[in-house]
Amino acid sequence: MSWSRQTSLQRIRSFRATAPAASINLRTFDQGFVVARQTANQAKMRLGGKSEPLIFDVPPDAAVLVEGVHVYIQMLDFGDVMIERERETEASHRRVLSMLHLNYAACDQVAEEFEAQRVDFHGARMHAVIVSPPGPENAKERAERSLAFADAVKRAIEEVGRTTENGRYSTRVRVGVDSGAAVAVNSGTKDEREPLFLGAPANYAAKLAEGDDEGIFMSNRVRRDLGLQQIVSHDILFSERHSAAPTSGGFTTNLTYLAKRFSGADVTKAALNARNKFVLDVGTDASFSFHRHTPPLKSIDFASLMPSHSIRMGLMSIFGDIDGFTAYVDECIAQGRIGEMVSNLHVIRSELAATLTEDFDGRKVRFIGDCIHGLLAAGTAFETDASASVVSAVKAAGGIRSSFELCQQELDGIEGLGIAIGLEYGETPITRIGIRGDRSVRCSVSRAVSKSEELQRDCTGEQTALGPTAIGHAPAGVRRLFEGGIAWNLDASSSVEHLSAPPTVKSGDVSATAAPYSSGGR
Repeated sequence: MSWSRQTSLQRIRSFRATAPAASINLRTFDQGFVVARQTANQAKMRLGGKSEPLIFDVPPDAAVLVEGVHVYIQMLDFGDVMIERERETEASHRRVLSMLHLNYAACDQVAEEFEAQRVDFHGARMHAVIVSPPGPENAKERAERSLAFADAVKRAIEEVGRTTENGRYSTRVRVGVDSGAAVAVNSGTKDEREPLFLGAPANYAAKLAEGDDEGIFMSNRVRRDLGLQQIVSHDILFSERHSAAPTSGGFTTNLTYLAKRFSGADVTKAALNARNKFVLDVGTDASFSFHRHTPPLKSIDFASLMPSHSIRMGLMSIFGDIDGFTAYVDECIAQGRIGEMVSNLHVIRSELAATLTEDFDGRKVRFIGDCIHGLLAAGTAFETDASASVVSAVKAAGGIRSSFELCQQELDGIEGLGIAIGLEYGETPITRIGIRGDRSVRCSVSRAVSKSEELQRDCTGEQTALGPTAIGHAPAGVRRLFEGGIAWNLDASSSVEHLSAPPTVKSGDVSATAAPYSSGGR
């Protein structure tokens, strides 16, 4: 397993040649778009197919500019469910997967009632968007519906958690809500369609959903759409994240939010439907049956996974996030360079996934916006070699950075971006849950996954971070490289050079380390 500059360059140029051109078919989400999609859905259903969300199966050479309200739902007690007596076990992983399956079902039940599009589930988070009725004149209507939807999801999750398995899956819920323009694209494959909304609203709603307090937290843009007084502060995001919306009793006397709010009977019905689906699909925690996958993980077939046929093993989780991409998207929207942005995204995503899978035999779990989540492991059918897995993941992180830098060399407009990478090791389950079929969810959750994502989120675009468990399994060369847990500008050549370098300390002194790698800039 190794990275080759020539191979990566050839791939990038091939991806660029087949990516959507700058003259991409850009549509605006308006009433005409809605009518066309509804007509297509009706025709599909007459032929025995099923209806799809209004913005889901976007062709690869198309993009849709959407004014919408983005809603992020966060299950706050998700992390605690993964732990049993201060450690992760098969039982705790069965429990957390059951909890997710149950609450995904509750979210989907409510989304259908509000015509909200579920964009994705990722661990304890759901991303949904309210896009109709379209048009700037309907901004208030969309904002009211989004708050009613957020309130209903929160109450449904709380209800289904309270009434299932004696409250075994209960969790508090926090919701972030923001509105604005975003670009909907789909850079997945036929078997793994990945609709996503690029732009500030989704990113900002996710930030509002971060925190320890339950409730619904909306941005000043949503307050503007509702005609409410906006927050004035020297730190707007901080203030918004600490100002929960008073969902009981409405916001003002003339706000029609209450007319859209789920009644208690509606919430009970949604929870009952979700519980029935959970019993049908899972039944109990014991329905999750685990086996090991013989490395490399590249050969994992997500289509074959289900609760009764899931994987659990020690592995490395890797997150790579393009630093500065949201600002780049906003700039492209403002300057009419959406074609360039979509084309670049297709190339970057394709190359990062190819680096992970083709060069280092890893398995991509999913893209989360401009972030890639992957898994790697070394070992046998019987056990994972933790030390070798750490080394492989560090080399993969170096290859990913080198591939990204080649993308910057070959593509226009992305020279100011960076890539932040987080790595951690741990026992981790891998499966598919939720709706059966092509909208089921590839799911890999563990403390290692959560920690690697947290590390990536805390990194700058020049940093790669290695988690404490991985450092504990790492050979001396990796520990030298990640003094303090961070390596700067770690690319393919520097990772190989540093890992193969002899120790700079006398034999037997395992506590001493050399200075971490830093090239001083890209």
